[in-house]
Amino acid sequence: MKALTLIALLALATIPCMAARPAPSVNIIFTAENASCAAWMKSAGNKLVRAQYEFWARGFVSGHNYANSSHQVRTSAFPAGDELYQHFDQFCRDNPQQSFVEGVIKLVMQLRESPAPAKSPPGKGVPAAR
Repeated sequence: MKALTLIALLALATIPCMAARPAPSVNIIFTAENASCAAWMKSAGNKLVRAQYEFWARGFVSGHNYANSSHQVRTSAFPAGDELYQHFDQFCRDNPQQSFVEGVIKLVMQLRESPAPAKSPPGKGVPAAR
């Protein structure tokens, strides 16, 4: 019985050590070279490469929507094809030192919905005049 208690205490003592570990870094699937605005601009005229960027952007937005149910980007609001490519062309002309990923993040911030305002419970609003 004492041995089990000792094992349990040792196991509990390791919890603070595990909590103190830094969070794992987030890996972005683009390398530094192909995530740059310069790489995006070089892809002009190559529909196959641009489609790969679009697929990545759509996956990123899907992940955003999954993680942020109160700030959705509606499918109908997200541009596609040439309209999306024009958006990133403009972003990269205006921000040549930024990455394509930054452009996707900024687009998400522009298109996401604000959460609905909280409603007052019935009977808790402004009292009616008598």
